[in-house]
Amino acid sequence: MIHSCEEDVIIVKLEDGEDVHSSLIEVSKKYGVKNGWVLGGVGILREFTLGYFTGKEYIKKYFEKPHELLSLSGSITIGAEVPIHLHCSVSNDQFDAFGGHLFKGTVNVLNEILIKKFMTIELGRRLNPKTGYFELDIKA
Repeated sequence: MIHSCEEDVIIVKLEDGEDVHSSLIEVSKKYGVKNGWVLGGVGILREFTLGYFTGKEYIKKYFEKPHELLSLSGSITIGAEVPIHLHCSVSNDQFDAFGGHLFKGTVNVLNEILIKKFMTIELGRRLNPKTGYFELDIKA
């Protein structure tokens, strides 16, 4: 992993074989990001799991082969129940694009990711009993 920070923006290059979620947690801790947002990411993923939330549960699907990472975004709430919450779009070798909640993923070759560190905004996750979902909790 290679990274650099300028004020409240962090650029990260993840390398082949690195785990997306644990790498983002690591770089967030290094730069003191308690709350932030993954503004974007591109690259290639392999051995990743996507999910679709039905309103009651996730339907999960595992993909072993490499797919182009077209977009990556989500929240960073270090210390919360769900510290990294990501969604992504990918495409396969037939140029079919699809996406969902990224539960886990391994970098294939590289990922390039941009993070925005929130300086005063505080975020968390709170279980909503109606949805059964850990929802974003924005603290004023």
